[in-house]
Amino acid sequence: MENMEDSVVQKYVSLLTNAGFKAVFGDRENRDVVISVINALLPEGKKVDDIEYLPTEHQGKLLSNKEFHFDFMCKGTDGSVFIVEMQCYPDDYWFKRCVSYASRAYDRQNNRGEDYNVAPVYLIGLMGTDIVHAEPEKWVNKYVSEYTFREKETNELQDETIFIIFAELARFNKDLCDCTNDLERMLYVIRNCWRLQNQPVELQKEIFSRIFEACEIAQFDEVKRINYEQEMYDERRLNGELYTARRLGREEGREEGREETLNEMAKKMLAAGMDEAVVAEMTGVAVEKVRTLK
Repeated sequence: MENMEDSVVQKYVSLLTNAGFKAVFGDRENRDVVISVINALLPEGKKVDDIEYLPTEHQGKLLSNKEFHFDFMCKGTDGSVFIVEMQCYPDDYWFKRCVSYASRAYDRQNNRGEDYNVAPVYLIGLMGTDIVHAEPEKWVNKYVSEYTFREKETNELQDETIFIIFAELARFNKDLCDCTNDLERMLYVIRNCWRLQNQPVELQKEIFSRIFEACEIAQFDEVKRINYEQEMYDERRLNGELYTARRLGREEGREEGREETLNEMAKKMLAAGMDEAVVAEMTGVAVEKVRTLK
């Protein structure tokens, strides 16, 4: 997480932290905020009018007895499923993980394996870390990308099935005065609202006012504020431990201490419900070893 000056009291949560994301997106009172963010990032012509919150944990195949966890999941009135994932740390398998999540959500709608007339699934990834592009010159001033099944030459879309949409906030460095449309203003708010002390005059539309209202820590009730502060404390501590483990890894003669630190950190991540593959990627601990730490 990007840090503020110690002398400044943070007024708004950061949507690019686990605690801030959960406080805003996980609160059913903020369903209009969630709808606004989703609509801003959906393909042209697609719009959500209302949503129904869905469980974020689902049982995997019975033989594996494994659960998988979404950051946020909801369903539109037309049946479309929306998954919103927040990714702050580098992950070499991020795209494959998104494909896996979206595919499982798509397949779960077909309970009997007979009726394939199922609603599309949209996975939206809010990216606080860089995506490596093969041709970066094609991505200048392009921050939202869409991946789906299309015919290679004609670009024909036979049917709406699975869409993976990334908002690359790590690359979005525009000042507010340089934002030319509401999509760019939305990206600016998602990335920067935690830095601000007041809602800028350029963002006085109702859509943005509600986001600032939902992110204002002083507006949380006591239980929500206590939970948020505890989760932020845990997140900062985890970030500190991750930094320490990486630093130890760069120092010679500290392999034993480094391994112990990484294993302890992996245990805490698993206890917090993080996916095994993600824990392995973030800590550098082998997946096989991660599984023995539960």
